[in-house]
Amino acid sequence: MTEEIVEAKETQALTARQVADYLQAHPDFFVDHDDLLLELTLPHKRGDTISLVERQVALLRERALDYRYQLNRLSENAKENEQLFEKMRLLVLSLLESKDLEQLIDTISDSLNHEFGIEFHSLMLFSDKPMSLPVRIEHNDVANMALGSLLSSGKAVSGQVTPAEMDFLFQEQSEKVGSVAIIPLNYSLIDPPQLGILALGSSDKEHFKAGMGTVFISYLGDVLSRVLARHMRS
Repeated sequence: MTEEIVEAKETQALTARQVADYLQAHPDFFVDHDDLLLELTLPHKRGDTISLVERQVALLRERALDYRYQLNRLSENAKENEQLFEKMRLLVLSLLESKDLEQLIDTISDSLNHEFGIEFHSLMLFSDKPMSLPVRIEHNDVANMALGSLLSSGKAVSGQVTPAEMDFLFQEQSEKVGSVAIIPLNYSLIDPPQLGILALGSSDKEHFKAGMGTVFISYLGDVLSRVLARHMRS
């Protein structure tokens, strides 16, 4: 077998993956072979050809635009979180300053409606005796039977719930609600620890998604639970 035939077979055996791996491992290859850059061409979307350098410049521009978009999105998210934090800070301060349950209920309702723009909300307190308050009162056994793990888990959740659960949470407004965020109100230092539940609703089925972050609503639940416990024991 002649040397030319051997060389030809070896060339044929060299795969595109091997070439790519070699160039990736030797990014300075074209420094000593810059004459090859003048010979390499890439097909353009329009069917024309462009040089490798032109293609690299185009790719770098595309990547720069993508990074700029990502940075702008991060900046927007940071501003949104800052605004949300400020609203939450003012609400927490107002809750801590509430003098009784009635003022607390008015505060949370007004803030959710006007500051946070929540379309629907339902605050339910648990008690085995009647309470003269502008809020729904239920026995915790009844609520546990109706909501099951949504309540017993003690964790804030968001997304879709069953029609029966929706009816229990929002009653006559349930048909208007497309997605919900549910915040159990618990405080372990009192007995029973379950104080109630706060449900937030939106007509948009995609507004409260399953798996979305619950840091802010969980924080609201923690603060509200402690303030509720203070007033309900007094």
